Amino acid sequence: MKRKRNLIPAAALAMSLWGCSDSADDASDAADTGADGTGGATSSAMDDAVGDDSPADGSSGGDGVGQCGDGGSVEEFQEPPGDCFNNQGCGTCNCRTFRDNPPSEQATCVDDPMDGQLTVTATLLGFPGQTPIPSTEVTLYNAIEVGTVGPDLATVVGMTTSDAAGEIEITVEPTDQIGLIATVRADGFADTATGLAKPPYEASNAIHDLFAVPQADADAWSAALGAEPELAGSLPLGENGGVVGVARNRYTGEPVAGVTIESLKSDSTAILRYLDEDGTFNTTATSATGIYVVFEPALAEEFEARLDGAVVSTRPNKAGSGPPAIFTMNLTINVDPGGR
Repeated sequence: MKRKRNLIPAAALAMSLWGCSDSADDASDAADTGADGTGGATSSAMDDAVGDDSPADGSSGGDGVGQCGDGGSVEEFQEPPGDCFNNQGCGTCNCRTFRDNPPSEQATCVDDPMDGQLTVTATLLGFPGQTPIPSTEVTLYNAIEVGTVGPDLATVVGMTTSDAAGEIEITVEPTDQIGLIATVRADGFADTATGLAKPPYEASNAIHDLFAVPQADADAWSAALGAEPELAGSLPLGENGGVVGVARNRYTGEPVAGVTIESLKSDSTAILRYLDEDGTFNTTATSATGIYVVFEPALAEEFEARLDGAVVSTRPNKAGSGPPAIFTMNLTINVDPGGR
């Protein structure tokens, strides 16, 4: 693992790690997202850490009852192809899956070992797409320790390497009262942080789409945004923090155009930019890339997605930012995949 400066100062990390989150279930609550939680997962971030597209009673997509994750109640256009969507839909609150958006056909409810351990399953992907990243190290930390002393000095909770399919599976015993965070620090990628789970910990994590941002993309985006005086203190991405995300269809994982990302904070000073297909940025809405960048969010500031004036994100995601890492906050877009 290559060594760099400590990731994220304590003040920025406590909730921002959830800005990774990704989707409906991102670890939105903890800041969800870190990540990406998607239709049952990742925001992420964490992001998620959050259950996302399922009813709050955990009943969607299965016969389980009881509260699992952080389910949001939304109209569903398609049933998940597997037995469950994130930890919702399982009476054990333990859905074994490696993907969120699109949901996996192999997702299945498994027993809860009831031993205080948490099994992390995820697929490491090159942001913002669906291409797995094999043979890459992923390190897990308790969020508070990363925030106070940085990952170079923090105690490693778990470390594993993605397999040929980009998948990871590792069992850990998280004790932190903020959450569990994953970092990817690899050649060719910007340091990327994603929230995976938050307390009270269930038997498995809530965000399963774990992204790494290619350094070349981060550099290109920083260059494209560099002419804006308003962003002078926020660039380059990573070195000065920043949050990136992609608005993804809950059912297909494909980017959704025409989406606006809006803060739920009435006096928000966050700055939003949307990536156009030609590599430039606009201030209006997502293009076919689905990619957006958030600068200077407040700590744990919540964002949602709108399309044609209607809220289409399965749940809000929380974001935060701190150097020298890029966080991911991917919103799951709940629209009919056959209609767009």
